[in-house]
Amino acid sequence: MHLPGERRPPSLLRHLVVERDEAIVLDMEAGVEHMGRGTVRNVDRLLIVADANMKALEIAKHIEELATNAGMKQVFLVGNKIGDEIQRETIKNFAEENDLRVLAFVPFDQKVSESEMRGETPIKYKESEAMQAI
Repeated sequence: MHLPGERRPPSLLRHLVVERDEAIVLDMEAGVEHMGRGTVRNVDRLLIVADANMKALEIAKHIEELATNAGMKQVFLVGNKIGDEIQRETIKNFAEENDLRVLAFVPFDQKVSESEMRGETPIKYKESEAMQAI
């Protein structure tokens, strides 16, 4: 049952994930709202992307708990926009203290940041450290 105003997952997406066994990457908006919409059904792996600020990490932990409670077994944290070792250690320490598994770190990259400000895709910066990490 869907609540009024709640968006249903597109039937094409449901078809691809469930019926054709294809790999699909969904970039969901930040937060936990999509966890209650059935988005995680039939998802094999969930990557939670967060930078080194405590609010983002607390939300990441909440998402991990929701996903785990929904039956997902492969939930990973990806540290994003990492500018220095302090940020990397902040994420590592938080992950260790909260039983989160860190998959990778994506370094801060000025070109990627500028492309985001312009509303452009950073994919064209294939040589950038961030795109290489991704």
